[in-house]
Amino acid sequence: MIAQTIADTLSARSIVVETVFITDFKFSQSFAIQVESKVVAFQKFLTEQNNLKAIQVVANQTVVQAQAAARANVAKSNGESQAIKITTVQLKKSPAYLQWLSIDRWNGHTYALGSGAFPFFQLPVRSLSQTQNQTLPQAR
Repeated sequence: MIAQTIADTLSARSIVVETVFITDFKFSQSFAIQVESKVVAFQKFLTEQNNLKAIQVVANQTVVQAQAAARANVAKSNGESQAIKITTVQLKKSPAYLQWLSIDRWNGHTYALGSGAFPFFQLPVRSLSQTQNQTLPQAR
């Protein structure tokens, strides 16, 4: 466009322009500052867009993880519910099932809790009247 304007102006004076070279062309300092400011502003805009996309990706990952955890919790709860139902059915069929279950899950430690205790033996339990009749040694 500049080359055409120069060619038109000079052709009016019978000068033929073949090529136009512009060298050492300088913009005013205020124009250069405005151009630089615009470029910097656009780069900041692009950076903020990328940051927003990164935040959205992290948010989406968090949602997916939460949904997966919720599904896992539901599946675990359903499994526990089924196990309770099966145990209840077995206990109704055979009360000894609970003793078998305690033996099956025994961790090697022995605990004794009064009458009817598990895992494998019962300690005799004194009745309340036997305990009251027993005298403690007197302090002197």
